[in-house]
Amino acid sequence: MGVASDILFPAWQQREVAESLRLAGNRNVAHVELSEELSLFGHDTFLLDLEHVGGNLRMILD
Repeated sequence: MGVASDILFPAWQQREVAESLRLAGNRNVAHVELSEELSLFGHDTFLLDLEHVGGNLRMILD
């Protein structure tokens, strides 16, 4: 899950990792990105923004 405001592990790098995994044969990889309008917590979004992160994780895990 990428977050547009994350400067430590930018969303563009996370997209590249997801694409590389897909190209390597892992068809179960999905990239989800939260825009800056949804989360301003940057790299700590997964710790602080349970509303947006939790909903997206639920979609992936179901």
